[in-house]
Amino acid sequence: MKPRSKMTILSRIRARQRGSFLLEALIALLILAFGILGIVGLQAQSMRVTNDSEYRAEAVYLANSLIGKMWADDLGNLKPSYDSTAGGAAYADFLAAVSPTGGGGLPGVDITGKVNLPTVIFVDDKDGLSTGSVYVTVTVFWQLPGEKAPHQYVTSAVIGRNT
Repeated sequence: MKPRSKMTILSRIRARQRGSFLLEALIALLILAFGILGIVGLQAQSMRVTNDSEYRAEAVYLANSLIGKMWADDLGNLKPSYDSTAGGAAYADFLAAVSPTGGGGLPGVDITGKVNLPTVIFVDDKDGLSTGSVYVTVTVFWQLPGEKAPHQYVTSAVIGRNT
């Protein structure tokens, strides 16, 4: 057996390592691709959350503006005008404001199909109310395309005098 020279040993080591740089580059590209996919997923999630917060803020605004209009209206006209079961003129205006076809901005509120309609419910005999006030609960719904369940915002207020 002949002793191997240093050159022969080095050339064999180099031959075994041939292609390892290509493998390292492919693994680095794979890690980079997973990182980019993660960032794209986070961006999509943030867009969804941003849209949801926009519609939640719109629902809060619409419900609170309706309660503000009730405060400015006559106490005797509240139930016939604003109650969702009575379907008065003020409730019809509120429906138009909530509906996306009526100039509002809440998706998933379908007036013609009666889907996700807002509710305005009055309770006259709630404990602790004075004779000159009523308790009202306003619920506003919205549903983004592709979602199975609607979101909702519920607020309550006491309207009237505290006598």
